[in-house]
Amino acid sequence: MQDIIYSYWPKIVAALWFASMNTFMLGKSEKSIKRNRVLGFFILFLVSSAFISILGEIFLVKTYTTAVGSLEMLENNVLVFVPYAVLLDCLLVHIGGMLFAKYTGLWNFIGATIYMEYVCIEHLSSVLSVSPWSYFVIYVALQVIVYLIQRKELEYVLRLHTIQWKRIFFYLVGLFFVLDLLYGAYYIFPQLVAEQVDVTNLMWLDTIAILTSAFAAGYMKLSFSEAKEIDKKLSYMTELHESQEGIIVTLSEISEAKSGETGQHIRRVAEYSRLLAQRVLDDPEDIETIRMAAMMHDIGKLLVSQDILGKPGKLTDEEYEKVKMHAQYGWDLLANSEGKIMEMARIIALQHHERWDGTGYPSHLKGDEISIYAQIVAVTDVYDALTSRRSYKDAWAPTEAKQEIVDQRGEQFSPAIVDAFLACYSDIEKIRMRYVDKE
Repeated sequence: MQDIIYSYWPKIVAALWFASMNTFMLGKSEKSIKRNRVLGFFILFLVSSAFISILGEIFLVKTYTTAVGSLEMLENNVLVFVPYAVLLDCLLVHIGGMLFAKYTGLWNFIGATIYMEYVCIEHLSSVLSVSPWSYFVIYVALQVIVYLIQRKELEYVLRLHTIQWKRIFFYLVGLFFVLDLLYGAYYIFPQLVAEQVDVTNLMWLDTIAILTSAFAAGYMKLSFSEAKEIDKKLSYMTELHESQEGIIVTLSEISEAKSGETGQHIRRVAEYSRLLAQRVLDDPEDIETIRMAAMMHDIGKLLVSQDILGKPGKLTDEEYEKVKMHAQYGWDLLANSEGKIMEMARIIALQHHERWDGTGYPSHLKGDEISIYAQIVAVTDVYDALTSRRSYKDAWAPTEAKQEIVDQRGEQFSPAIVDAFLACYSDIEKIRMRYVDKE
């Protein structure tokens, strides 16, 4: 044991550094799993690349001497030994990275990338060093350099926003193999570490290692900078989106108020629609867009007489025909508006009263002739109308309204949308209770 500690003390120090830094980092990270710090420190020490490399070297020597008989035979079998050493190192690093990611909860290449960065620093130190003390000095120097390079991004990295971790990971994997092969060169060309060493060759080897690592470090910094720019754009788009949403909500509330409905109605329909869209749409942007577009499904009611919309009794046939015009009016009002939200909104406004069996209005569309967005809002609008009190009716019980939706499956409503409605019904009810109409 004393011999192992004496031979590998620099790597033990590196393992302690890894455990210390990641215990600190994970305490600040939003995405890591919170653990007991003392136990966490010990586990991180065990899974560190430096500690695992110690185990790997011991296992490598043991298995090689068992197979060949003695390390003295290494020179005759170097072309077998080096690939075996690289493959073993790759396997151990993979295991260590998986354990690190599992323990910390940093999946999706986040934990793997953080781990691989330490692996590359440890391997670069091995390539550049000629003694345990030089390894220690180089390792500390590299850690300081990496900190200086990344210190401005450190807080940002801890938030783990839009960084392309997968790309950085594979770049570091490439660097890992380069450094492993460069280290293997010491075995293939033993004169590099002989007493009368060829300094020129050694410097050439070290230069390759340093330049390759510098490119990797530069790529990481560039990736962080790109992610910052993306975050700024996303922040701007979010602010613009919220501003646009505020205008849409206000306009929709005016429309709903005219017909005796509430702003809560449009919020419920919007949230119901997003829930159903999550079940039937693949594009995340469409899912968010329909939430806003659905708010304007009845915008055409602005052009319908208040006397008709607010009539407490049953409408005459003539009055009903005028109310039905609100679908076309909605299309007309939004016809000159640009942008994906408005395009979707005018289709919904025009088609949300079409029926699956073709008996709806205004165009008697049938089946999938009706836009999928309008199919969704048709269900959510009716369900909310049934469960809400109006001037001409009392609110239905949720179970009765749910059954009505089921009964109209394949007649008024798309079977697929009704199935999606049933699948997320409990969540729909949570939304309904969250946005209850105020008396």
